[in-house]
Amino acid sequence: MVLPTVFLIHSATLTHTTVMGVDAYGQPGATTTTSTTVACRFISPRETFRGGVFIASTPRVLLPAGTAVSEGDTLTSTETGYAETFRINSVSMTYEAAVKTVSHISCDIAAVV
Repeated sequence: MVLPTVFLIHSATLTHTTVMGVDAYGQPGATTTTSTTVACRFISPRETFRGGVFIASTPRVLLPAGTAVSEGDTLTSTETGYAETFRINSVSMTYEAAVKTVSHISCDIAAVV
């Protein structure tokens, strides 16, 4: 089951940059930047002790399946508690159980300072 949009309670502007090839010297060529407003859900980091070990998670954001996102993209939000610009550090697809359908995209994020 695809993650219902009712659970995506926040919105943010996703800025995605695509490199359009390389030049004769192997350097990245021209880039195309697209900005899109997406529904999302921010998830705060958690800290806990388990078996005497301190475990800390990073803040994350959930995006709808099919969103064009990659590491290094930025996400800008004005939502209370998340009103800043974040860098996407990792992207992982979450699949439905026993089906090859993407439910949603989970991204680890970090604030840009």
